[in-house]
Amino acid sequence: MPAGKAPKGARKAAPASGSDRIGALPDETLHHVLSFLPAQQAVRTCVLARRWLHLWKSATGLRIVGADGEAPVPFEEVREFVDSLLLLRGSSPLETFELRVAGDDIDVRRVRLWVRYAVQCKVQVLRLSFLGNAHVGPVARLRPDDPPLASRHLTKLELRGLVFNDDFLDFSRCPELQDLHIQDCSLEHAERISSLSLRHLNIRGAFNPSSRARILAPNLASSVLLTFGRTPVLQKMPLLVKGTVGIRGLCEDLCSSPAPNYVSYVDFDKSCRGCIRDGSACVILRAVSQAEDLVLIASPDTIHLLEANVQIKGRFNPNELPSTISSHVKEVEIICGGVDGNVLKVLRFLSKLNINLA
Repeated sequence: MPAGKAPKGARKAAPASGSDRIGALPDETLHHVLSFLPAQQAVRTCVLARRWLHLWKSATGLRIVGADGEAPVPFEEVREFVDSLLLLRGSSPLETFELRVAGDDIDVRRVRLWVRYAVQCKVQVLRLSFLGNAHVGPVARLRPDDPPLASRHLTKLELRGLVFNDDFLDFSRCPELQDLHIQDCSLEHAERISSLSLRHLNIRGAFNPSSRARILAPNLASSVLLTFGRTPVLQKMPLLVKGTVGIRGLCEDLCSSPAPNYVSYVDFDKSCRGCIRDGSACVILRAVSQAEDLVLIASPDTIHLLEANVQIKGRFNPNELPSTISSHVKEVEIICGGVDGNVLKVLRFLSKLNINLA
C-alpha cells in the first residue's frame, strides 16, 4: 500500500480543534439531529456547506411548528412551504411527522394530502394539532368520506383540535398502533373507537350528548378518559393495569329516575332517558374491573357537594366482593369536597363490602 494512503472504508481521523466537529458526524447522526428542528430551520442548513446541501431531505422527522419549536405556526404561513418541502424531499422514511398549525380557515383537504405523504413514508409517530386563532375549540373537520388511517408502521398517534367523522377512529388497519392521544377534539360524530393493538389510550374531549359511543380496545394496559356529554361504553379490558375515568361538567348521564343510580359508573335504570338500554349492566365499571390502579372522578358540576370535606380510605374484605369488583383491588380511597345524598349512596354501597374506614 502506498505510503500516506488509508485503507478503503477506514474512518476519517477526528477533526482538529476549531474545525467543523458537527459536520464531521456520520450522515445518519445528522439526519437524526435535524429531525428535532422545526422544518423551516432544518431546510436552512443547506446553506452551511456543500455537504449540508441535501442532508435535510433525509431527516428522520418533520416538524411543522413555530420558530420556537413549541407554539403552533399560522397555517397560511406554511401552506406553500410544506407543499414544496414534501415535493423536494422525496420518499425518505420518516420516524416522526408533527403538524402544529393555527388558523380559523385550515385547508383540511391539503392536510389530508400531507398526512397521506407521511404514511407513505412509513411514519411511526404522527402528531396533528389544529388551533383556532383564539386557541379555543376544534377547528379542523373531517368529512364523512374521509377514510380511516391505514398504516402497518404507525405506533403512536396524537390528535388535537379535530372534529371526527363516524369512521376515522377505526384503527383496524393500523395493526401496530400502541398509543393514542386525543385532546380537545369533538367526538360527537364518533360512534366507535376500536383497535385490537392499542396499549395506551388518553382521551380528553366531548362526546355526543344524545347517543353513546363505544370504545373497543381489549388489550389496553393504561387508559385516561376525561370527558363530558354521554359517557361512552367501554368494552372489557382484561389486561388493564391503570385507569382514570373523569366525568366533567355538562355530563348527560345523571339518572332522572325516581330511584336514581346517578353517574354512569354503576348500573342503569331502564326507565331513565340517560341510562343505557341495550341490556348491558354498566357502562364503565365492568370494563375496568380488572385494573390494579383505578381512579374515578366526577366534577362538582356533575355531583353536587354541599357539606364538609371528607377523605376516606378503606380496605376490602375479599370474601365480600361482588362480581363487578376486581379481586385485585386492595384499597379504596374517596376524596370529595362535601357530602350530600349522592355521596351517602356511595358510602352505603361501600359499607356492604365490609370496608374498614380509615
